[in-house]
Amino acid sequence: MNSLLKTPWVQVVEVIPLSGLRLKVRLTNGQELTLNLEPLIESRDAYWRLRQERYFRQVSIDPIGGICWPEGEDLAPDGLERYVYQ
Repeated sequence: MNSLLKTPWVQVVEVIPLSGLRLKVRLTNGQELTLNLEPLIESRDAYWRLRQERYFRQVSIDPIGGICWPEGEDLAPDGLERYVYQ
């Protein structure tokens, strides 16, 4: 269980990896989003590790309510809506 810091922005409280480089997230405001990260991951060399499904599934929540992975890849909580799966 993550203990999130108090912040003025909405935070991720649950993250579940899905197939196809997608994540299901639940936010502190109760909103649930399905994020499609494939375009981001495929277009940025810094996210090369995330192309490996085993590593992608190691996603977690950082102390400020963002999404992160073990080697430092992260997504800020205030910008997640740009990756909503449609």
